Amino acid sequence: MIMKRFYIVIFMLTVGAYCAAQNSAKSGLTISLDEYFEADSTDATFVSLKAKPHYVNSSLQSKSLMIDNILSIRGRKLAYVYYDHKREIWGKDAANNLVRLDTIDLNSISELKMALGESQKLVKHPWFVYFGGQGMFNSDYLNLAFNVRAGFFLLSEKWDLALSQGFSLSSAGENETFNIPIGLSSKYYFPTTFKGQRISPYLGAGIAYSYMSDADIDEWQPDYSALAGVSWALGPGSLDLGLQYGKLSKFGISIGYTFFPWRK
Repeated sequence: MIMKRFYIVIFMLTVGAYCAAQNSAKSGLTISLDEYFEADSTDATFVSLKAKPHYVNSSLQSKSLMIDNILSIRGRKLAYVYYDHKREIWGKDAANNLVRLDTIDLNSISELKMALGESQKLVKHPWFVYFGGQGMFNSDYLNLAFNVRAGFFLLSEKWDLALSQGFSLSSAGENETFNIPIGLSSKYYFPTTFKGQRISPYLGAGIAYSYMSDADIDEWQPDYSALAGVSWALGPGSLDLGLQYGKLSKFGISIGYTFFPWRK
């Protein structure tokens, strides 16, 4: 009988000690929350904590012990800690070990967005330079032409606008004709992919003021032209084969290369 009472007393003392320990842990958690965090909330799946400087300046090990204690008592496996411009995400793995999953610096994200935005602005209306020419000659006839275009895309890689500068020389016997057009030209591309290669047919038009000089003419005249051709993406640009028909320049076939400085 005496032994039975003795075991009952031991049992009651054990239960009392356990309850006191639990209350002490809860009390310690309250103190920790007040000391290290301004606010906290428990969601269905995670705990959200707004940290004070005391937490921010703590070591990684101290942070880990605090978060582990909080998650254990709250019965959650994920914690979201935020302060100033930083965010920390803590989580428990399958073995119930606490790991800091990520640290996010919102300032860095903002700087990255700004840099990305500037980069997109550069590519939105990318500049390009085109060099092209054509030539036909035999013992009685010579026709040489060169053309340079420098411009940008009004609609990314679909519709361009460029300043054009050309030079052509025609010779038939003793008669020579010079034509130097300066003006604007625009092309619209129809992007297609053929066997893994980007080949873009295009249509366009040009308007220029052309200097004409031959045996009878030495003056500036307006010139209008229609353009058509195919652009094949190659390296940092495209190889272009085109047809042109103009009021003064008449019919011509040209080959050239468009270089995109922004493309690698």
